Amino acid sequence: MITLDKRLSAVAALVRQGSRLADIGTDHAYLPVHLVQAGVCPSAIASDIGAGPLEAARHTVTAAGLTSEIALRLGDGLATVSVQEVDDIAIAGMGGETIVAILKAVSYIQDPRLRLILQPMTRAEDLRRWLITHGFSIIEEHLITKGRHLYPVLAAEYTAAAPCEDEVLIYGGFFSPEEGRPYRRMMAEHLLRRAAGLIHSGDLVGAARLIDLSELLRRM
Repeated sequence: MITLDKRLSAVAALVRQGSRLADIGTDHAYLPVHLVQAGVCPSAIASDIGAGPLEAARHTVTAAGLTSEIALRLGDGLATVSVQEVDDIAIAGMGGETIVAILKAVSYIQDPRLRLILQPMTRAEDLRRWLITHGFSIIEEHLITKGRHLYPVLAAEYTAAAPCEDEVLIYGGFFSPEEGRPYRRMMAEHLLRRAAGLIHSGDLVGAARLIDLSELLRRM
């Protein structure tokens, strides 16, 4: 059986039992192969924009004997997948702004039947902001520590919720209080650096807002 690293294990843990998975940006297809082998997913789609990564995925799927269970798709984002084929969609290992662009590109993403499992490597705040201002609810979020790096992984579903502009949630995440503490401290430092840049440019009002937000995150 394929063994996943800590980051992909956290993604796999949020996939629902019995769901048909689409893994967007699959690279070597480790995630869908693991989930099918483990009996979590009866089938999966492994999709990538690059021919090289998709060929690597083909080798993984073939070696696992899962060519009937895992379909390989070459293409951009969710354009390779129809809503009737999947229940859970995983997009991991990309910047938050890239994940937002992938989600925005298809209208079917606002389907309450779907679960999104998202793992941004950078700019998670951009992803959270887009989700909670477009009717999605973040139902679970966890923090992965890998060396000196902190990576969030979250599950979201479309609930037609009212748009939310809570900056503390956007920057601080939806973690449990204890789990999210190191992430909130990291984001507080990030906001202070941004505030210093705004002070240098003369935007004192904007800088004060970021400093206040940084203090809120530190106190949580």
